[in-house]
Amino acid sequence: MKNLLIATTALVATAGFAAADVSLSGAAKFGVLNNGDAGAEMFMYNNVSVTAAMSGETDGGLTFGASLTFRSGDDVDLDVGDLATNPATSALQGADALGATNLGNIYVSGDFGKLTFDQNGLDNLHNDAFAHDVQYDGTFGALTVSVTANIEDGVTTDGQDFSAKVGYAANGVSVSIATDDGGESDTTVAYAVNDMLTASVNFDTNGQTVATVAESEMIVKVAYSNAGVTAHLAIADDDDDEWELGLGYAANGLSIAAVFAEDGEGTKTESDVTVSYDLGGGMSINAATNESGAFFIGSKMSF
Repeated sequence: MKNLLIATTALVATAGFAAADVSLSGAAKFGVLNNGDAGAEMFMYNNVSVTAAMSGETDGGLTFGASLTFRSGDDVDLDVGDLATNPATSALQGADALGATNLGNIYVSGDFGKLTFDQNGLDNLHNDAFAHDVQYDGTFGALTVSVTANIEDGVTTDGQDFSAKVGYAANGVSVSIATDDGGESDTTVAYAVNDMLTASVNFDTNGQTVATVAESEMIVKVAYSNAGVTAHLAIADDDDDEWELGLGYAANGLSIAAVFAEDGEGTKTESDVTVSYDLGGGMSINAATNESGAFFIGSKMSF
């Protein structure tokens, strides 16, 4: 009787409100890693996350929603040369400590575009070392516009108050320009030669540091993709003239990728090799290694 009364009370309390959708999803990872350091010690990593997503619509056609994520544990992420590091924030060598709670974001969208609210949870569109509170996204034909801002009072520095990004795409050509109140900018121009081949040029006014001074950097990249085969070659015109070559293949649930790159000092070649196999039903086996001998192998689950 008590359970029935609670259910009936909830039904009456929500009467008159538009129907809303609430969903729960989750993810988990576990495995072992070797950080490649002297002694070749083995460590275990694992993490679990749960996300609640909510959405609804007003009588006037506005859509709104919110999400909240709880997660705990340690994770591994393999970029060129990064697996062998030992972040001070983690109890595990070579693993990244995950925050316990993401405060979540709230959004409202309509014909005007989309507004997202997330206290210190939105990346500066030009430099993600800074976090903002509010973001606007709008699409106007072939043009897209995004703006972020920090609205909290306090001492701020360049890059912490606002950022903006403008994009344009038509007839195989795409252009994006990002900037912030630091006065720097990042511009990318890309052209799709056909369904398989794309060429792009990126110019970042703050792309490198030479003798503690920020300087510009230009990267030219050619990418190929067809029938599960991917490849790219990127060359940087900067103080070190770095390069990167990537190769990949995916078919029947199996994905293999390898990336080779010159290190930031131009003294050696770094490499990553990653392998993933999809078992179906939301579970996969993942492994990776790099030039230092560091490696991890484990599983990823989605619920």
